[in-house]
Order: sequence, then C-alpha cells, then structure tokens
Amino acid sequence: MSRKRNNGSLMDLLILLPWWLTLAAGLGIMVWRRLHPASASHVDIQSVVYVFCLQILQYMCFGASAVSAIGALMRKHTFASAKDIESIRAMSWREFETLIAETYRRQGFAVEETGGGGADGGIDLILRGKGQKAIVQCKQWRQRQVGVKVVREMYGVMSHEHADRVVIVSSGTYTQEAIDFAKGKPILLIDGQDLAKYIREIKGTPAAAAIVGAEPAAGNKSQQESSAKPQANPICPKCGSAMILRTAKRGANAGGQFWGCPKYPACKGTVSAG
Repeated sequence: MSRKRNNGSLMDLLILLPWWLTLAAGLGIMVWRRLHPASASHVDIQSVVYVFCLQILQYMCFGASAVSAIGALMRKHTFASAKDIESIRAMSWREFETLIAETYRRQGFAVEETGGGGADGGIDLILRGKGQKAIVQCKQWRQRQVGVKVVREMYGVMSHEHADRVVIVSSGTYTQEAIDFAKGKPILLIDGQDLAKYIREIKGTPAAAAIVGAEPAAGNKSQQESSAKPQANPICPKCGSAMILRTAKRGANAGGQFWGCPKYPACKGTVSAG
C-alpha cells in the first residue's frame, strides 16, 4: 500500500521552488515594506496583523531560498560523485534517491520527491513529463536482489496512483521471477549497470571510456582495443536525442545490443546496433 502524502506546509511548498525565485520574492517583500511603512497615526489590529504576516513571509522566503540553494548544491555534488557502479553502490539510500531524482530532472522531467519510501520501500519519486506520470521506487540494495514481491506491490500501487508506468531503480540486480513478471506490463526495471551507463551518457561520457579492467591477454588485446573505441551514437528517430547502447534482457533478442532513447519511457525510439 502507498503511504498518504502530506500536501505540505507553505514552507515546504516554498522550498520546492528555485532558490532564486524565493530570494527574489523575499527581496520584493522587503522593498515593499520599506516603501510602504505603516503610519503611526493609523495603527490598528488589522494593520499590525498585515505587517506581521508580511514580515513572516519575507523570512520564510529567505529561509526557503537558503534551503533550496543548499539542496541544489547537494544534488549537483551527488550526481557528480556517481562515476561508476562502485561509487553508486557506496551511496546511502538517501543519496541514491537524490541521485535518481537528479538524473530524471536532467532529462527534463518534473520530479516530486515524496519522502514516502525511505529505506524500506514505497513511492520515492513521482515523475511527470511528455503527458505521462510515473511512480518510482529506489532500491539501494548492494547484496540482495530485488524480488518479484517488490515489483508486484508497485504494480498494484500504480493503479491507485493513476500512474501510467512503474519504474524501479536498483543499484543491484533483479531476480528472474521479477523480470518475468514485468514482461508485457508498463514496468521498467533498471539495474545498477544500466543506471551507471545511463548517468555516464547524461554527463556526456562515452560508456567505452569508463571501461576499467585487468590487462588483457595477448590474444585478446586487439579485440579490447577495438571495443574501447567510442562509437558515434546515432540520433533517436523520434525525438532527436543522442541514443544509448543497451542490452536486451527479454524477448527473442535477449542478450543482444540495440540503441535506445535516453528519454525512455517517455520516448521509445530504438535503432539496431547491428
């Protein structure tokens, strides 16, 4: 079951706004108060309440601006620190959730961080964009695989939330039963390796450039050197974005590679990698 989300106080709503907007609002209220000081000869209860409310709103705007600015810096730092799968798995569950939220923001989605999931589960994020709504659960599980129970529960929540799609993002992997359950349903399962590749593409770092491994054997050296050369990413035929090389996990082409749109599931453009 999904937890009820609190609509939030005025301060909560102000914090969701860009820091520069609440800063401008606070400065605007401060200037207004100075240009329109209360007249000592017309002091009544209504005027006192009005001035008091304006002053409180001014301080709230300044406070929300500071909190929002700090949050933006933290999100930027968290996203920059996600360099590979190891650094992603070293994150706390809160940092992992922040990373996923920032990843989708950079793809143009409006992201609502519900705070309803926490370390144990539930809806962590709500995505809106391209006329769709998706609910997201973030699983920072370093050792345990995400099982079918989690996927089944989120699929049930999707209807309750009137969402178009379920997205589950894990720093690890999924059981085969979970993968089988998701087949043919509006459920997107993103494992740790796919997430790391996705983030590298958003940063503009070719996936091949991040390959790190042991020195290849003499017979395989030329093959590795060839595979390490960055490929020219094709353009999505539907939206024009630079595509990402993916590996099919199900269907007749399971195990094969193809070019997929980085804006999936909003855009489902694909190009053969052959």
